[in-house]
Amino acid sequence: MQPIVDARGVTKSFGRGETRTTVLHGIDFTVMPGEITFIIGPSGCGKTTLVSVLAGMLKAEEGEVSLFGERIDRMRGGRLTRFRGRSVGFIFQQFNLIPALDAAENAGVPLVVAGERPSVARRKGVALLEKLGLGKQAGKLPSQLSGGQQQRVAIARALIHQPGLLICDEPTASLDAKSGQAVMELLRELAASDNRAVIVVTHDDRIYPFADRIVEMSDGRIVDDRRTARTAP
Repeated sequence: MQPIVDARGVTKSFGRGETRTTVLHGIDFTVMPGEITFIIGPSGCGKTTLVSVLAGMLKAEEGEVSLFGERIDRMRGGRLTRFRGRSVGFIFQQFNLIPALDAAENAGVPLVVAGERPSVARRKGVALLEKLGLGKQAGKLPSQLSGGQQQRVAIARALIHQPGLLICDEPTASLDAKSGQAVMELLRELAASDNRAVIVVTHDDRIYPFADRIVEMSDGRIVDDRRTARTAP
């Protein structure tokens, strides 16, 4: 089975001269279909930089990065943007929903950006929200939704273009324990049913049981890579 993410020898630095700081030191990182991988470690250890490189948001200085067998480190400009737009979905700690749009319109925003008619994008947003258990909330504004419901709208927005890779940056940090568990159960189901890879950057140890694999970072290096009790043979 081909990995969804395959990174080899990834190095990334910021700054120049005396201020130059190496944030990633020759990282090797692979994620298989259907797998939920957590990336953990202290603030500043390189977690967000790593997922930004894996998603093509940042360029590695050295090394190779492949998504779905395509070398994104060799892609430039519009080609990379289009590939990322088709292949990667993002869920952030801050939901970043547009206050003036209802839930279905928010879910459909990526389709509108890609050129779809707003009415068609909204219809597809409604259909996806129904699958996520939010059909009755499709016409509500973000201010009328709970934190857990807003997160599900954010998940719908990330999924509406059917990406094979979902990257989540602290997806439960703003949620209570019950809402956080519901979100992770949903991500677990999505990964398993659609053979999608899910990468979660988190400090929230309450959700560790949902991981297939936990990768720990320190000072720009992977210091531990372990299967969880749920998946260990």
